[in-house]
Amino acid sequence: MLRRNECDEIYRALVAELAYSIVPTAIMSATLFGVGLYAYLQAGELRLIAVTLVGTLLSLAKIGLILAHQRQSARVLVSTPLARRFEAMHAVITWPMASSVGALAAAMFHAPVESLHIVATALLFGYCAGVVTRLSIRPLISATAVMLAAAPPLATAALSGVGPHMIVASIFLVFLLGSLETIGYVYRTAKDQITLRLEMAALARRDPLTHLLNRLGLREAFDQLKQRPGTVVALHVLDLDGFKAINDTYGHHSGDRLLKEVANRLNGFAEGGAIVARTGGDEFVIVQPGAAPEVAPDPALGPAIHAKLTRPYAFATGEEHRIGLSLGYTVAAIGEAALEDLIRCADHAAYAAKRGGGGVRHAPYPPPAARVVMARA
Repeated sequence: MLRRNECDEIYRALVAELAYSIVPTAIMSATLFGVGLYAYLQAGELRLIAVTLVGTLLSLAKIGLILAHQRQSARVLVSTPLARRFEAMHAVITWPMASSVGALAAAMFHAPVESLHIVATALLFGYCAGVVTRLSIRPLISATAVMLAAAPPLATAALSGVGPHMIVASIFLVFLLGSLETIGYVYRTAKDQITLRLEMAALARRDPLTHLLNRLGLREAFDQLKQRPGTVVALHVLDLDGFKAINDTYGHHSGDRLLKEVANRLNGFAEGGAIVARTGGDEFVIVQPGAAPEVAPDPALGPAIHAKLTRPYAFATGEEHRIGLSLGYTVAAIGEAALEDLIRCADHAAYAAKRGGGGVRHAPYPPPAARVVMARA
């Protein structure tokens, strides 16, 4: 309901910003209570203190929500459904709080004490300025909050029949319309900046030639797999045989074309949930998770990769190349496996396959003591 036309990554990043408004919320809470108490002491109307207490309690509830949002974000990557729930909770608290600010400001304008009208104006402008600057990342929440806060005092001032109050109401209306335009501008700017940041982050995690994950991207994708307890993974290390000869004979341009085609073929395995990365010149890594917790991945993937990559490569230029493939793989439960150890184990198997003329070779994942020895080798 609150979501606009945003991809999941941008949406989660925008909603995450709602967790960082605790200082202005605390300031507003104290200001609201102080202004409401002052108004009650000046005018003696019970509705002033009643609205003040409601608004203060709501602002304290929002502080609690912000802290919960921060704790959740610090523990795990917030999913899109969870982000939707947090956004909805922010709206459910923000809108009644804005209504309490508007009700208090309207009651102060209605009071016979002239000085309260000035204080009400300051309260309204201060609150709306805070909403525009900190909540515009979610434009529906912020625009609704501004209107809920501004409408009651605007109407009270306009209907008072007093000339200065009607001028104030006109000013309120002008700035209300201006704030709505500013909300749209701030939102678009924030969205563009987050989009650029995510694009730059994605580039840092991708190999520029093949657009597969690089070592950093592989590491992060593997760490995400670790959040799925009980997952069993098979890690494959692939080394192209005969690639250097193609580079030397036909030039690096042909070699680059071949690497891109290899990546295209490997991407077909990524559609089945596998993680595909290029970790070196002609070296690739595929991490294949099991279909369900405690279920080992299909051992047929290694031979399938070998069969697919060793088929001839024909290009529009008329060139046709054939390469061999040495593939080593190992299988382990994600909870007991370190990425470096998995790669090292599978790499040893790949070199064993290369010494044997290519093909597919499996290496059992060793126990901890053996992994220490293997790391020193």
